[in-house]
Amino acid sequence: MTYTLKNEYLTVEINSYGAEVISARDAEGYEFIWNGAEWSGHAPILFPVCGRLLDGKFTSRGRVYEMKSHGFAKRSEFTVGETTENSVTFVLESNDETLACYPFEFRLEAKYELNKNNLCLTLNVINSGKHVMPYMIGWHPGFTLGGTRDICTHYVSFGDKREVTLQHGAFVNPFYSSYPLKAGKYYLNEEEIYSNDTMIFKDVPETVKLAGGYQKHSVTLSYSKNLPYLCIWKAPSSSARFICLEPWSSVPADGETPENFDSRPMARLEAGSSEEYVYSVTFE
Repeated sequence: MTYTLKNEYLTVEINSYGAEVISARDAEGYEFIWNGAEWSGHAPILFPVCGRLLDGKFTSRGRVYEMKSHGFAKRSEFTVGETTENSVTFVLESNDETLACYPFEFRLEAKYELNKNNLCLTLNVINSGKHVMPYMIGWHPGFTLGGTRDICTHYVSFGDKREVTLQHGAFVNPFYSSYPLKAGKYYLNEEEIYSNDTMIFKDVPETVKLAGGYQKHSVTLSYSKNLPYLCIWKAPSSSARFICLEPWSSVPADGETPENFDSRPMARLEAGSSEEYVYSVTFE
């Protein structure tokens, strides 16, 4: 079911399947969120993993489980919790289906709040079980690249940063490099993004801006400190005029070592505890 948040600046549509934003249009009808055949996603929530697991499997407390790319939240129907004139909260709780592939009891709350031309997403992860709960979390919004200019004329601004750290490849491997920016900007490079599968940056500021392309529209994305990675991805097609800016809590492992959730670096919650992750998008 689709839920709508609307004011004089924006109309935002959110699908209860995946608690996913599927549209964000301004008063003039400009669509900021990607809707196209080259990628079926719009802005999926990633939980309890980000990226791919080696062979799609992991071990926990001596048992092997299978998990699809980016986890199951984006493939799950959320229930609707509290709603107000400018907000709606979606809830996903562990069930027989989730426990079969992820043996932890949890509650995931996704609250969307619309204020003028800003949409805030707060993800609250709650460990409702008896064991320490390992997990990853992220957001995968795809933003439209308007205009007719080449994609390389669009850029992501990192403010006054002059370089960031790039982790190479779809899986994290030992190869890290210092990546220089042009006046604090990363200009979109399709060949580079495709060859890396995903550009995974760390040591980045908590606010970035997508602009350029000789168009008047821009998107400013801010995120909380517990989301230290920013991934940049797009579908491998020049006709796919969008870019995904994805703040993640954790990144994939090395692609060689079997995935053991009892020991791999990732977020962990004690029984009964919770953690909030905040994303804020200003559409201009």
